[in-house]
Amino acid sequence: MGNLSTTTATTPTTAKVIIAQLCRSKDFQVRAKLCSHTVQRYATAIKAGQELPPLQVALVDGVPCLVDGYHRAEALEYLGYVEAEAVITDTTRHEAQWMAATANLTHGLPLKTRELRQVFRVYIRTGRHKKGRGRLKSYREIAQDLGRPHTTIRLWMEKDFKKLFNEYGDANRRAKGDDGVRPPPPPGDARAAIDHLHAVREAFQETVCAEARETIRVYLKALSDDLLADWKNRMADF
Repeated sequence: MGNLSTTTATTPTTAKVIIAQLCRSKDFQVRAKLCSHTVQRYATAIKAGQELPPLQVALVDGVPCLVDGYHRAEALEYLGYVEAEAVITDTTRHEAQWMAATANLTHGLPLKTRELRQVFRVYIRTGRHKKGRGRLKSYREIAQDLGRPHTTIRLWMEKDFKKLFNEYGDANRRAKGDDGVRPPPPPGDARAAIDHLHAVREAFQETVCAEARETIRVYLKALSDDLLADWKNRMADF
């Protein structure tokens, strides 16, 4: 692509890119899949003369990688466009991955929980959890960066980055901070039930309909009351 420079300059430049030549790797896309309705909506807007924001492209080792604008690129190709306006940044692979993650985090279609978890993984892999001099951000600081509860961040850390999770435990115990207080590990036969409870929470967080959310709350409250009642009266059957 003649319009793209392979210099090490980090200042973004604006240029035309050939859409078909853009790398659209899953490494630079946290969404599970594109939304066909959004593609059609963008295509309609373009046909009506509306000017959409330029694509965001990261030049990684000379390869133009699309990091933001997947739906727009799809809509342009659907309409027969060969080129598109793009903001191009010459950067590293890790930085490009984080550019893609933050682009989806800050605008566009709201990310689903599993997609937010992918943003978290990129956050850790690109070293955003470090503050310098080997210090680690707390779970609460990471939660503030990503807009998720710190309890969710701790759970994801335990499941996705076990070694780092153990490092956090050691660091927090030394610091005696609020993140150092962790519940004891559950017995093995309780793990499946606890995982299901976390899955219910994530499903609730993905639910948009207010009526559906209220129904989930009612059912969960009834189930909780039943379980607690059973525990309090655990000798009733004997």
